[in-house]
Amino acid sequence: MTTSRISTQPTRLCALLDRVPRADMAVLGTTAPEPAVLAHTDERARSLEIAQLRNGAGPSVDVAASQRPVLADLNQIRTYWPDFARRARELRVHSLLIVPLEPAFPAGALSLYAHRSHAFDEHDEDVVRRSLAALARW
Repeated sequence: MTTSRISTQPTRLCALLDRVPRADMAVLGTTAPEPAVLAHTDERARSLEIAQLRNGAGPSVDVAASQRPVLADLNQIRTYWPDFARRARELRVHSLLIVPLEPAFPAGALSLYAHRSHAFDEHDEDVVRRSLAALARW
């Protein structure tokens, strides 16, 4: 697994956080051609992504595979991804919004995390999906 930071990606992720004000951190990851963290705004988000990629399990890995978003609070997903939920709780992450990066990275996901419960809604998902075009122009 690789970790890379292309200079413009963190800036664009920070701009996305401005558009989704309840998001505290973001990370871009992909599962193919090899698992990699493409960019992140916070080391905690990076560590959550790396753990999922190493284990091959977690919400961002499943979103990358299924191409279906996940919008949930930690208590809603703890039985689906117990290792992720345990680590997220340690980092005080309580909400997540993860959307696929298709078509730019068909095996990728953009994950937003928040420290409070019920931080995200469908409007935030729409904002993120519209913002993906700008993120894809690397």
